[in-house]
Amino acid sequence: MKPLLRAAAGTVTALAALSLTACGSSSDGTDGTDKKPKQQQSTPAATAPKKRIPAAFDNTKGWSVKEGSGGEELAGPVIAPDAGLVLLRSNAADGKSSRIVAHDARTGAIRWSSKPMPRPTSPDASTTTDVKVFVTHKGGKEYAVLAATGSEGGDSVNKAAGVTRLATYDTAATGKQVAPVKETTFPDLASHGYTVQRDGGQALVSLNASTAVVDVVSGKVTTYDEKSPVFKAPRPCPNLIGSCESGARIVGQTPTGPLVRGFRAFWAAGGWFSGDAVPAGATASQGSADVTVYGTPGGQAVAAWPTKKAMTNVTVWAVHDGRTGKVMASVACTGSGNDDQLEPTVSTDGRYVIAGPTVFDVQAKRGQCFTASSARNEIEVLAVDKDGTAYGNAKEVGISGTTNAPASVDLATGKASALPEGTLVPDLIGADVAVFGTHTSGGEPILVYPRR
Repeated sequence: MKPLLRAAAGTVTALAALSLTACGSSSDGTDGTDKKPKQQQSTPAATAPKKRIPAAFDNTKGWSVKEGSGGEELAGPVIAPDAGLVLLRSNAADGKSSRIVAHDARTGAIRWSSKPMPRPTSPDASTTTDVKVFVTHKGGKEYAVLAATGSEGGDSVNKAAGVTRLATYDTAATGKQVAPVKETTFPDLASHGYTVQRDGGQALVSLNASTAVVDVVSGKVTTYDEKSPVFKAPRPCPNLIGSCESGARIVGQTPTGPLVRGFRAFWAAGGWFSGDAVPAGATASQGSADVTVYGTPGGQAVAAWPTKKAMTNVTVWAVHDGRTGKVMASVACTGSGNDDQLEPTVSTDGRYVIAGPTVFDVQAKRGQCFTASSARNEIEVLAVDKDGTAYGNAKEVGISGTTNAPASVDLATGKASALPEGTLVPDLIGADVAVFGTHTSGGEPILVYPRR
């Protein structure tokens, strides 16, 4: 997620009640070091049905998983490429804990499963727990991170308290009840969520009162509060009204330090400034539209810039190099780019960045837009294969509403093609397999098919 990341220089404050616990042993026979127990005997996974899928994948050799017999939900598949695993988040039926279940990507057999991690639970029905699984690499090793944030405790008199937990696991583990190599707990809610870099072993946790950058392997934490120098722009801002430092917050990580989103500007702490990297035809502000930026798991910045032309519903999307801020690729799209729910994703091999209506090939330095045009319906891209084929759903708006149709796009040529009716499109693609489905709730299975 190359050591891409390091904490920015400047004043650093320690989170007062931070708890860091190293786990010295695990119930699967390891001692928390690199020692590995003998390979456990695994029960083969259920065979996947012969569904209609893209021709690049073999629908005769897949496997599937369903909701557990005890109501345990499986969700959020993530590929661990080094270990050859599909990792699933398993939520206990009573909602009190979550764990990672690691399936062999080719066979579906369970290689290991983690100890349950307590989920923050509160009697308040309006309080929810956000649980995710991430994969990162550090020091030549691959790790899985199980992260959860929410509120717990509280009653009719006392309010529930926020808590955020991260548990890190070696993806090369085997056995049941595998213990984490490191646990990190914050006595605060991650109000803006959390992300983990695909390389560098660092997680960004956006807490209510501060932002923390966590080394998920060593447990080292660097925190930034409102007085931290990272929120000061590298150079004077050109805004006629208001300071670009107004309301600044950290939204990602770059190789030079935290990625800060300000007012009509953004910057990498201790490094570059957005005013020096404006794409052709774009501006930081136009009418009511302002530039906004999002971090990526690969350490780049994805920015949505207004165009210089007034009264146009067009946004210039750009991928900026995380080291220098320079524009790697840009593309114009209709519609706004301001979306606080947007979370850019990166393909398993790191080559493709999917952000809102755009897909960027950072190797070829080319971006493409998939909003509706005069010749083509909007396409929601879900995943990109290593050969540059993107898969998603074409959205056709009719009298009865919007319908989805399976589609593929050759990113080298931009040519979009309709797939046969009823074709499933992958939600996730790895080197050897494609994953179809993101959760087992409602009785639907998660299906995994190998590459031909």
